[in-house]
Amino acid sequence: MNNEQHICQVAFCAFDAPALREWYREVFGFLPSGKIVFFPPGSTRVQGIPKSTSKCSWLIDSQDYFQLEFFQFYIPRSKPRPYNWKPSDIGYNILGLHVSEFDVIMERLQLLGHNCMTNPQGKVGERRVCIKDPEHNIVEIFESDPYHYGQGGLVRPEVPVTVRSMVVSVPDMEQARHYFSDVLGLVPVEGETLHDNSHEVLWGLDGAKSERLLLRSKNFLVELVCYENPAPCPWPVGYQISDQGFMNIALGYSETAVFDAAFKKAVDGGARPNGKPLDAGVFKVMYVNDRAGFSVEMLNARKSLWSVSGFNPGASYVQNEVWINAPPEKVWPVITDHAAMGDWTLFKGKLLRAGHEDRNGKGAIRELSVMGMKIVEEVTQWQLGKSYTYRLTGGAPVKDHRGDIILIKEKGGTRVRWSIQFRSMIPGAGCVIATSLKMTFKKALFQLKKKLEK
Repeated sequence: MNNEQHICQVAFCAFDAPALREWYREVFGFLPSGKIVFFPPGSTRVQGIPKSTSKCSWLIDSQDYFQLEFFQFYIPRSKPRPYNWKPSDIGYNILGLHVSEFDVIMERLQLLGHNCMTNPQGKVGERRVCIKDPEHNIVEIFESDPYHYGQGGLVRPEVPVTVRSMVVSVPDMEQARHYFSDVLGLVPVEGETLHDNSHEVLWGLDGAKSERLLLRSKNFLVELVCYENPAPCPWPVGYQISDQGFMNIALGYSETAVFDAAFKKAVDGGARPNGKPLDAGVFKVMYVNDRAGFSVEMLNARKSLWSVSGFNPGASYVQNEVWINAPPEKVWPVITDHAAMGDWTLFKGKLLRAGHEDRNGKGAIRELSVMGMKIVEEVTQWQLGKSYTYRLTGGAPVKDHRGDIILIKEKGGTRVRWSIQFRSMIPGAGCVIATSLKMTFKKALFQLKKKLEK
């Protein structure tokens, strides 16, 4: 059994959580994964806040068992972040995202009117930059994945964002190391840091001095920072985790027995739980705290119910896979021949415009027709021999449609992954459209397999 910890969540508290969630979805390409309402007595027991009542929604990235969680509290009302807040002040302060389309993200932010805090730092391929989201949380965008400690493959490689890190300003490094490492099980990374003093300019603290310690789970980095200059401000008077900003991170456990053992170890090591773990069937959960006031959620979300707890994509996402006994170089020419798609799908294909460099590549526009309906799509990304992305430009009752076809060399053949993201223009029709798309493209991939293995 792999005993390394897994971080499964970063939680926000926001004044307008639905709008903040939508911003992360629109800018970075996260997938929506559900909503829920939390109310007493369970919420009070877990979060340690009297009469705690909130609406919660989720987004997921390319990883398995990970989500961003967006809380909007009704009781108590969230208090705003102090007007003079600095990222050196005590708390969870900087979220790190690895993106596969750095320049696309930069262009999108500019179009939306969001300026970076500074110019990107680093050479092309290794750039990083910080922005503030609509509620002034600091987000660091990495062009190169900062996590390189043997993580497994991504379960949704077509999703262009992976949450990778959190920077935490702590008042006492030794106490924080004990809590996050000895008690909660995150592993110190010897001889490495996520940042050095030269990076402080990215979030407006040029010239700052600090001590840093990098910790990791099997999918995520936590960097503890103890600032000498500027001196960090403590939590605001009366601070609660329901106040605006990053609430906490969560450790995820796949088995109840492992959760129970980890919870016992945490409590024996000095972590203070808000109460006895709550087993709600869908999940078993409890928040624990250290002496400095850092909340960490401990969560055992049952995999069979991930669609309820927000760890599976919502109805506006469809994916199918098939393994074909043929090498990628044989599959690629067939799957990218837009004019011949009728050989293995229900759609008769027609190339309306050739691509910029490759006839079927980026910039190509195709028309697919079936039963009198005509759909027009444009190829927007192209990795020769590996994958391509397309978007629907007209002809169907959906918007924000993105399709990805990925070829993965596997077991002497090729695994073909076809995923589709969309938003229905007809209220309540998302599930029906998703079911229809899944059946249609599952049959298409089966026909592709027959054609190539014949």
